[in-house]
Amino acid sequence: MKRPKFKLLVLYAFLGLNSALNVFAQETFLSEEDFYEQEVDQCGHISDPFESVNRYTFQFNDFVYHNILQPLADSYKAVTPDRIEEGASKFFLNLNYPVRLSSNLIQGRLRVMWVETARFAINSTIGFGGLASPADNIEGLSPIKAEDLGQAFGAIGIGEGPYLVIPLLGPSNLRDLGGLIGNRAVNPVKEPFSLIDKWDWEYRLSVSGLDFINSSSDFLQQYNQLKGGAIDPYSSLKNGYTQYRRAAITE
Repeated sequence: MKRPKFKLLVLYAFLGLNSALNVFAQETFLSEEDFYEQEVDQCGHISDPFESVNRYTFQFNDFVYHNILQPLADSYKAVTPDRIEEGASKFFLNLNYPVRLSSNLIQGRLRVMWVETARFAINSTIGFGGLASPADNIEGLSPIKAEDLGQAFGAIGIGEGPYLVIPLLGPSNLRDLGGLIGNRAVNPVKEPFSLIDKWDWEYRLSVSGLDFINSSSDFLQQYNQLKGGAIDPYSSLKNGYTQYRRAAITE
């Protein structure tokens, strides 16, 4: 294989894992309270026709998380000051504005769209590209819980479909997989319509790498909290994810 093609393959693989953390570790990720506020048996029926394959994928993901992602996350937290971590989180959250705007547009939430747009404009200018969030201190522009396109699809009546465990990306379902594809399409730093398409692959990898590593710490902390005392970690994660997503859609 020629070297340029190999570099491109590595880049796409890395961007895929980066997307997983963005979906699974930001506001739409399951908080500890969300996991345990209801009993598991209250979750209702979950379609899981691919359970045998899903379980193998779950084991693969678990190995990657603990043997590759965890050391990276620990090293990042050890050498990065808290203020830099916070600034990076705010920067990438601000860049996700098109995803939030699209979700609210689908649901017809005009007031929320205006608030998100005003926050983006203020944080992108006065907040130095989103590294700070001065909009938090403006009356009427308080942060709004982010929603992705998977939630928007559920809110307009699209069923969740079968439960899926996607390699590297983790728990999902057919509807949320479609939402993930849509999230990437409108995200300005993701393929296929990235604003940094013209950059060299090294710069693109660096930007996505920072986003990826910065998101990984919270993801792993909550992933381990869920999995820690579970007799069957696969079922616990499936129930917790489905319960949270259903609750988020009906809010």
